[in-house]
Amino acid sequence: MTDAVGRVLGSEHTSTREFRVAIGEDHYLQLDDLVVVETQVPGRGQVNTYGVVTEVEAVYEGASFESDTFRIAEQGSMPGAAVRSARVSVTRVDPELWVAPNPGGLVERATGEARDKALYTDEMSRPLPVGLARDGLPVFVDLDFFDGRKGGHMSVSGISGVATKTSFALFFLRMLTGRSDIVGDAGKNLRVLVFNVKGEDLLWLDKPNKDFSEGDAEKWRVLGVDPSPFPSVSLWAPPRPRSGDVAVPDTAGRQDVAVFAWTPREFIDEGLLPFVFTDASDTRNQILFVAERVEAQLRRYAVDVAGVPGAVVLRDPAEGHGPGSLVTPNRGERVIETLSDLVDALEEFLDPNDGEPDQRWTGRVQPGTVSAFMRRLVAAVIRLGHLIRAGESRRIDRSAAQVTVVGIQSLHDLGQRFVVGALLREAFAEKEKSGQRFPLSVVVLDELNKYAPRDGQSPIKDMLIDIAQRGRSLGVLLVGAQQTASRVAPEVLENAAIRVTGRLDAAEAERPEYGWMLPSTRARARLLKPGTMVISQPAIPVPLVVDFPFPPWATRKEEVAEGDDPFEGL
Repeated sequence: MTDAVGRVLGSEHTSTREFRVAIGEDHYLQLDDLVVVETQVPGRGQVNTYGVVTEVEAVYEGASFESDTFRIAEQGSMPGAAVRSARVSVTRVDPELWVAPNPGGLVERATGEARDKALYTDEMSRPLPVGLARDGLPVFVDLDFFDGRKGGHMSVSGISGVATKTSFALFFLRMLTGRSDIVGDAGKNLRVLVFNVKGEDLLWLDKPNKDFSEGDAEKWRVLGVDPSPFPSVSLWAPPRPRSGDVAVPDTAGRQDVAVFAWTPREFIDEGLLPFVFTDASDTRNQILFVAERVEAQLRRYAVDVAGVPGAVVLRDPAEGHGPGSLVTPNRGERVIETLSDLVDALEEFLDPNDGEPDQRWTGRVQPGTVSAFMRRLVAAVIRLGHLIRAGESRRIDRSAAQVTVVGIQSLHDLGQRFVVGALLREAFAEKEKSGQRFPLSVVVLDELNKYAPRDGQSPIKDMLIDIAQRGRSLGVLLVGAQQTASRVAPEVLENAAIRVTGRLDAAEAERPEYGWMLPSTRARARLLKPGTMVISQPAIPVPLVVDFPFPPWATRKEEVAEGDDPFEGL
């Protein structure tokens, strides 16, 4: 411990939670600086109290009235002295004997080993850097609280476009993928699924940023990661509507992107029908009940068509066509190659013109519920029908690269929900089937409040709650980002061991969802600049403010460094 900066203020009470420091004339303290003070406890010996500066103040001692400021500063006609002080929140007491530091105790800047103790780095089994402090050195989180050993998941909140939520989430992923020396076994064959929900910002993670400077690179080196784009990325996008037999990715700035879709066979086998009904209003009636009955019947009736991969026909299982059968369609028999074909086929069972719906398919529900079910299916054909097409499988291969980016920004809201729900179910089902935590599967989802809202129910919300509650034990970890944490299902937020916040709206900052922040930190959160975040983790009792460096990867086509044009060679 070196560099004494002042003494514990004796004009007001100290406590085990906070104390104030009178700063020496030749020294300074700024926000987020780390300090330590030694206290001699009778009968127990020396106790070190570590803390972080949460506020800095200055005052003229001797001034009683506002006008005294001029008399002291300019005229010298009145005695007085400028005194600076800092408010410190206690982060740690070592040994753990919780006593208040003595007034007048010498306060030193925490460096080296003392800094590690103040940040509990010495007790972290796998400290992963998540940003830089004011002193330019790394701040760490205990990876055990993310990868499922002691806790899991991360929640990132803040104002859109200012809080840089997605940028921080990607920075965290780059630390995960770049610090194999820390991540260890959890990083082997790590798979990351990223949903690009706005613009095409995330479709350039493998391209260098032309605005990246040497100063930015040095900050990455301090964090122990090579300042380069993500080395292993695969990009996927939906096909353009009405693109015919040739699947063209529905992207504007980049065309070297793989196209994803589901065949009718996959749509049925994977039980994706409920994700067509994700509107909150659908849960207030029996539409989801009908969807479950129809889903079960489709699995029984669907038979593969010879010569048309992924297509099916619906035949009564009493005819003896078991799983894996291949049939040649009869004359006039409807072959289901698209979602529109499936809707037409279901209409014969659910909404026939010459009678009542077949209760084997609908259950005992009111005809109006069946009609509402069919209306939503018809609407889905327009909004996401191009995602269901027969032919060679275009399933997203999440094993092709370490980071898989799925661009859903061009889809209708219903289509976005469908894709998110389908891929979440696939990832979770794979881990349930294997029963193994490793390799880890990390999901990055922006606009979490849309998919797991506080109010209402939907199949996607149920899936996200299940991931939040059971995912860490299976190795499925969620990095959720949202503008307002107050609009996200509490079951999802409560299971996020690591919480991160950028700039917040003043009203949002006062919500109880941010109760983990200190009052001073809440006030600062309204003014944070892009690139500055507040991080809370179970290993440290107070939130910390960190900066994370500028990304070395591009976030739009205009930022791609010269010579890395994605259109070259096409």
